[in-house]
Amino acid sequence: MPSRARRPTADAGRGDGPGGQLVLHWGGPRHGQVDHVPPELLTSAVLVYDGPRWFGVYQRFQPVQLQDTAQGPAEVWVVRE
Repeated sequence: MPSRARRPTADAGRGDGPGGQLVLHWGGPRHGQVDHVPPELLTSAVLVYDGPRWFGVYQRFQPVQLQDTAQGPAEVWVVRE
């Protein structure tokens, strides 16, 4: 788990700009990457990448954690094995 994780506030990490919510990937081929993910992809407990560049399944870390990143606070999603 990231060492600087913190509890989320009501609006932190949510809807950051037109690109959606900031997500920090933990584990797997995208480990450490931070991306804006559209809200419609975050409506369930899993985030599925089905190509063409990435394949994998991530799930929201519970309890929800935010990690400070260069782009701002990002919600942590962990690779599902």
